[in-house]
Amino acid sequence: MEQAIRHTTDWTHSTLASWLGVSVASLYYAHSTSTLLLQLPLHLMILALLWFVIKRPNEHVNRASVTYFSLIILLMTLTSTTLVFIHLVMFTAIFCSHLSPARIIAFVGAILSIYCALNFERWEGNIPWITIIVWSFFCLMNWFVSRRIIESLNVHYQSRQNFKELKATQSVMRAMSAEQERLNLSRELHDTLGHKLTALSINLDFAKRKATSESVKTLSLCHALSQELLEQVRDIVSNQRRETSLLRASLEHVFSATPQLKCRLDLAEKLSFLDQKNSLCLIRFCQEMISNTLKHTQATEIAFDINVCAQQENESYLVVATAIHNQSEQAIPKKGNGLKGLEERMAMVNGQFTQCIEASQLINKITFPLQLAHNLVGEINHD
Repeated sequence: MEQAIRHTTDWTHSTLASWLGVSVASLYYAHSTSTLLLQLPLHLMILALLWFVIKRPNEHVNRASVTYFSLIILLMTLTSTTLVFIHLVMFTAIFCSHLSPARIIAFVGAILSIYCALNFERWEGNIPWITIIVWSFFCLMNWFVSRRIIESLNVHYQSRQNFKELKATQSVMRAMSAEQERLNLSRELHDTLGHKLTALSINLDFAKRKATSESVKTLSLCHALSQELLEQVRDIVSNQRRETSLLRASLEHVFSATPQLKCRLDLAEKLSFLDQKNSLCLIRFCQEMISNTLKHTQATEIAFDINVCAQQENESYLVVATAIHNQSEQAIPKKGNGLKGLEERMAMVNGQFTQCIEASQLINKITFPLQLAHNLVGEINHD
């Protein structure tokens, strides 16, 4: 297959109209009643094949093209009209992006040659070369134009996908910036106000024990208020800390921009405190894997696994993210600009991007060191 069809344009009505026109003409010019009856299942088989190709344009391309080629030949044995070449025109349009120019020329030449051989006696050796040349030119020109249309639609589709991903990333980054500010504010509350309230509570408790009977009640009330205020500050900080993780929501936002590919996510709960810089690395990795899968494979599903692992030798942590799609692969593909850019991004954060084949599956993986605030390390260890 030369290139996959990625656009979402619906060719159903035009294809059905062409099929109906050639079917009526072929039945009208049938050699006899018996050949007319034999044509009916052929036309229905062609209709079923066309429906399959329209709905799944990138699946079983070689089998579909050979089957369509065979059905056209069988149909030519049952009718004499040159309108049967409409199927040949449809053939060149349907498989324009999948078959090379040499294969298209071979298919067109083979069908026209077989048609001439079948009708040679009827023509009494006088082959209508003008008709054959016109149909040949029309088929090849249709292949060329259809191929350019598909390429243009694919570029337009990819541009729309890139725009959706860009908008999703912008939305994600704004939300993550806001959440980062909330996290910083909660830390400041904990580190400053929380500590001072604790000291105030301790001093009030000490003063209450040393106070006279007249002031004990007032000091007890002040101590209770300080305790209540300290608990409220702790609750606010805890709630903010629990709500700081936007990574899962951010990735799901990116996934929703690509409905043509089912995305599964396994995100470790340990990464609930991942900061904006680290989260952005993961978002860019997932975007690049989705884009590459859509461009270069026929996969329908991709699975992401994102986890954190500890390095015992230096007591540091690594984020490990893998992506695996559901199309079998036998060789590691050549790296394009997108993957090279991903390698450069990983190098900037002292990480790395690797690819390998295991059990006929292509595994894309990134690893990079996890930078955590000191007061968050204990929470990861606890998890």
